[in-house]
Amino acid sequence: MSSDHDLEVELPARLTARLRSLLQNPVAAEQHAQTARGWLDLAYEAAYGERYYAAVAAAEQGMEAPGGEDPENRLMLLRLLAGVHEMRGDSETSSGYLQQRVQLLRRLRRDRQARIEEQLGPILLREPDRVEAQILATTAESLADDPITPERADVLSSLAVRTLHDEGPEAALPQVEEACTILRQLHRDQALASARMFLAHAQLLSGDTEAAEETAQLVLSAPANRAVRGAMAMLRATVHHQADRMDQAVTDAMTAVELYALCGVRRGAASASALLAGITSSLNQPEIAVLAWRVAVQQAELGEFSESRMLSLALGQQLLEMEEHAEAERILDALSLRLASGEEDHSTRGRALMGLGHAVTQQKRPLEAMAHWAEAAGQFLAADEIDEAARAHLAAGALAASLEKIDVARSHYERGLQLADQGEDTDPLMLLQALHSLGHLLCRHEDPTGLQYLDRAQAIADEHGSAWQRADITDTRARGLTALGEGTPAVAAALEAADLFTEAEDAAAAADAEIFAATVLQQMGRAEEAETLFRMTAADRDPTDPALLRALEGQLEALRDLGRHEELFDLTERIEALKDRQANEADPHRDG
Repeated sequence: MSSDHDLEVELPARLTARLRSLLQNPVAAEQHAQTARGWLDLAYEAAYGERYYAAVAAAEQGMEAPGGEDPENRLMLLRLLAGVHEMRGDSETSSGYLQQRVQLLRRLRRDRQARIEEQLGPILLREPDRVEAQILATTAESLADDPITPERADVLSSLAVRTLHDEGPEAALPQVEEACTILRQLHRDQALASARMFLAHAQLLSGDTEAAEETAQLVLSAPANRAVRGAMAMLRATVHHQADRMDQAVTDAMTAVELYALCGVRRGAASASALLAGITSSLNQPEIAVLAWRVAVQQAELGEFSESRMLSLALGQQLLEMEEHAEAERILDALSLRLASGEEDHSTRGRALMGLGHAVTQQKRPLEAMAHWAEAAGQFLAADEIDEAARAHLAAGALAASLEKIDVARSHYERGLQLADQGEDTDPLMLLQALHSLGHLLCRHEDPTGLQYLDRAQAIADEHGSAWQRADITDTRARGLTALGEGTPAVAAALEAADLFTEAEDAAAAADAEIFAATVLQQMGRAEEAETLFRMTAADRDPTDPALLRALEGQLEALRDLGRHEELFDLTERIEALKDRQANEADPHRDG
């Protein structure tokens, strides 16, 4: 395993080239085969990719191609044609192909297999229901006297699908393992690859990742079509990702993307590309992650899958993280409009609007952001996602407050509080945020009811919050009391906040709170107390340079008020030296 997750196997440049190639050529050229077996592979790949018309066309081509008269090839082609028509809901056509199989089996004197297939018919082509599973179980028992036969392998494989559904993967494993053993001994490579693919997924679902990886390797080391190989590469990528083997995970995920895309398995290509995007994003490779998200979106759209919405949302969020705000806006705006024009997915549209708001905020268009967030709140309410709706109102309120749109901010904060306060279902930290935001706004604008909201927020913080949250609310209360003209309690609250910030190990916030307390004392005409506090903060709190400058300048003003002019010279020199240092740090090339 690469300890520093540095993509040892796949260099970023190589990954970038492969992803860009897929974006430029998302659809493989129309493919042709020379033999019946080649057409069978193309038909299987199309069926796996849910391209049923293409699967039928390829299988019919295979029936006429060289090798199409070979009994084994023909049996497989007939099985595939029957299965595809059954999946399309055309049982009558499917039945015709099943009858052709039965007749061919009888000509080959495989009478027991013919009888079993005639009896079970379409049960072997789909996930059986519980009654059909009982029939399969009885049939499997009746075949136990001569177990190494394709009919027993077929019955066990179909039975395992239902067992997995009803009893879980562990119960299905013995059935799939026996089917694999039979097919291996009969040298049925095509069927064996599919059975082993099923086995690998069952092992993964059972938590036996080592066995799943070994089975996947067996499939990849033997003849198999690209759809099966893509599935096994995807499984290995998942196993490596879970085991924190990131370089191998990236390699196998990229392989899965390419294999799936080449054979038109769009859903698989989108899933593998999304996995690759998530891994590379976690490895601090955002440019590659964006390309992978783009491939995922493109493949999902080619397959006309609804998952393309969530993948577009993920792409937009990745672009926001990269601060590519204009491109994020383009992606998220298109997604929002697409969702608004059809059958709405309210939850996804709400998230797209939230991201869109962030994108336009960073482009200095805050009024648009407020509108997007207000609309997002409505979308979340339509999706019955109350907490998300509350968050949207609180975000809009904070932006309105920063623009001094006080009535708008208050309206959003009050609505956010109403939504956050859901009785037994209340998220206490969400409620705390809502109360804190509204209390801060009201106090800042000299409305004493704000203190009631802050008191309630403090009570929640005492029970559910962190030490820092308790300090932050106390600090807000101090500033609110100042705005309300309550100087003495404001100083007490600010000093309490400083102590709480110290407990929370936020020295910078503690210094700021003390400086605020000293400033209030100065404004109240209590210059001696203010000077003492400014001096102690500068000496003991180790404040940041900007905070230290505020403390020293506050101390200087207090000394002037006290008439202690003999102390001003040294303090003035110290202030000038600090300003020079800050200026030099801001511009290293500045002349001294």
